[in-house]
Amino acid sequence: MALYVDSDLVTRAVAGERDALGEIVAAASPYVQRQLLRYPLTDDDRNDLLQTTLMQVLRRLGSFRGASSFSTWLFRVTANEALMLMRSQRRFRARIAPEHVMGESGAIESRPHEGAEPDVQLASHEARALVQHALAELPDDYRDVVVAHYHDELGLQEIASQLHITESAVRSRLHRARARLRTLLEAA
Repeated sequence: MALYVDSDLVTRAVAGERDALGEIVAAASPYVQRQLLRYPLTDDDRNDLLQTTLMQVLRRLGSFRGASSFSTWLFRVTANEALMLMRSQRRFRARIAPEHVMGESGAIESRPHEGAEPDVQLASHEARALVQHALAELPDDYRDVVVAHYHDELGLQEIASQLHITESAVRSRLHRARARLRTLLEAA
């Protein structure tokens, strides 16, 4: 199925005409849905990503210059959104290994594998204490973002909304919190 959106429709949509915006969303939705099937995502992630991508299409519509077809531009926007989500999920899995979980208090805990030797359990207990101490050393605004992201498993937009700050502020605090945790843990 080919996607064709004429430049007049784009111009009207950029000007804020609701009908034109609706036409673009209606035309782009099936195309985006089909493209998202190519990525290894859960159905829930795919549905969320469809909404996120359509929002980005509407936000970035003014950047469509017509140098390529609309479908090519839409493919790029969709691919970028999908890749950002997958990269974020991969980073999350890499940072929090199965033996490290967030406890009820919001502290990161390190749990040994079942049947681990006593010395492994002791080392795990010591690591847990170090991580809890490092987390306690963070400023409240950093700790709040870390707990929301890793314990509550909230996305950046959700955290921003919950804490009444911008998404870029969340990203910055999370980055700084990780750097501070790394420094604290290396010094320990």
